[in-house]
Amino acid sequence: MIEFLLKPHIILLIISSALTVFIVFLNRILVNKKVVQEIKARMAEIRENITRAQREGDMESANKLLSEMLKVNSEYMKQSLKVLVASIIVISLAFPLLGSSFSGLAVSMPFELPFIGSKLNWIGWYVLVSFAIGWVVRKILEVE
Repeated sequence: MIEFLLKPHIILLIISSALTVFIVFLNRILVNKKVVQEIKARMAEIRENITRAQREGDMESANKLLSEMLKVNSEYMKQSLKVLVASIIVISLAFPLLGSSFSGLAVSMPFELPFIGSKLNWIGWYVLVSFAIGWVVRKILEVE
């Protein structure tokens, strides 16, 4: 059992899973879910009002609403940017170490991917694992 866990592709799977879970938890900590939900609700309301104003031909009101939509959207972007910066910091610290440790790694897959083939290098394996684990963890924790 221990020998299986010491294989490079399993070690990278564990490391990439841990990094992904850490980044998802950072997302959960840094982003105020209530604020994001309020922003999305406000954006939906503004969108409806813009559509109504355009249908009625009230372009002045539509332009004011568009300006308000930009302000609300910038608040949403601020929330998203927190996670992006934290993720970039974590990944920029981890990738050089992973690259030097797993540069010769080639993971054989049981199927062939278009444009990629049936082997993945360390970064391809990291991305594949991160997407899969990230999707599952986000669904479990209800993180957007």
